[in-house]
Amino acid sequence: MGIGSKTEKNFNMNAREAALNALCEVDQGTNLKVALGLIFERDELSDDDRALANEIAFGTLRHREEIDQIIKETFIGDFNAADSILKNILRLAVYQYLFLDRIPVYAVVNEAVNLGRSVKEKSLINAVLRGVIRNKKVQSMREPQVWVLRKILEAYPVEGEKIIESFKNRPTPYIRINRLKAKPEMIEEKLKEMGIEYRPANWLEDFRKINRLGVLINNSLLKQGFISIHDEAQGMICKLLDPKPGERIVDVCSAPGSKTTYIAELMNNQGIIIASEVSSARLQLVVENAERLGLSIIQYILADGRRYHIKDFDKVLVDAPCTNSGVIAKRPEVKERVNKKVLARLSNLQFNLLSNAASFLRVGGSIVYSTCSILPRENEELIEKFLNENKNFELEPAKEFIPSADSYLKILPGFYNTDGVFAARLKRIK
Repeated sequence: MGIGSKTEKNFNMNAREAALNALCEVDQGTNLKVALGLIFERDELSDDDRALANEIAFGTLRHREEIDQIIKETFIGDFNAADSILKNILRLAVYQYLFLDRIPVYAVVNEAVNLGRSVKEKSLINAVLRGVIRNKKVQSMREPQVWVLRKILEAYPVEGEKIIESFKNRPTPYIRINRLKAKPEMIEEKLKEMGIEYRPANWLEDFRKINRLGVLINNSLLKQGFISIHDEAQGMICKLLDPKPGERIVDVCSAPGSKTTYIAELMNNQGIIIASEVSSARLQLVVENAERLGLSIIQYILADGRRYHIKDFDKVLVDAPCTNSGVIAKRPEVKERVNKKVLARLSNLQFNLLSNAASFLRVGGSIVYSTCSILPRENEELIEKFLNENKNFELEPAKEFIPSADSYLKILPGFYNTDGVFAARLKRIK
């Protein structure tokens, strides 16, 4: 008998437990259809759970030989000698991973681990399934056809499914309060009057999550510069830069100006910010945003960030053009436009922008490199290459400025209702 078997009605069994019990009965010689029928008669499952139990039980049995070969590559010990329950827990999970892409990978792993009967068995199940997920041959059996999504799954074998699923959801709108013009309490009261629900953001006190964005587009709160529309994850990049009043800062690739203006607000509109853009139309967006928000410390340069030269600045931000793989929910066209050649071209551009902008710093100054991509080639790999070629720079761990971060600031889409972003902070030491 499988786990959770009972002779009376069971109000707690779910689809995976039902499928597991049925497959264990099959191992004892029972026909699968008969085994499931008895379970459905005895246990009160919902129609959805019955449908899922049927699908995963029959699918697992149909592909059992193939699944067993995959499991044996990562199983510690003799898989054939394992008991029926453990084998079928793993088989069901691998079947779902391979053939049911509507079920997030993290859910497949968690549900399988929960079926384990001891801490030791749960640990074994977790280890085996993570090994299966990291197996490139197995990945190739299930990966989607869209190139950028394949790269995301390759980079994030555990989180990738949840990331991709999040791209189907409507992005959460955020606003940023301009504390130079308004107190948060005033803005919150205005939002209430407009019937807009708001909640605190994840990390930053100047940001709020809201439920309706359209009504704000032509509202005086936005037009008169009391607020900006700005995703919180993008604001975290400015937090990593840690701008101070009176500093001299350069923002390369500054359009449309969301980060430029937030940096100015964090500086209390004291100091100097040089905002550069290669496009006059895009640079004008920065000008208009700064004027709307009442910011006067920003100066503007129309230039290619790879080719102009200035010196002795305290801090630099390079928010580089990228694949936008972290914001596919907002820019679904990325799935069709990004490919291997595009990634290669962008990573070359990003490296050149970072290399030139690094020369703007004084000794002891810091540069933040950021993207709204989650692909390693545009992020960690690029930073490692830069540090290998520029021994006068060192990585400043992001956790020194943002406690929730690690060496880098990395926020993945699908986990905090924000954009996906990456940022690294580097210090010029000589």
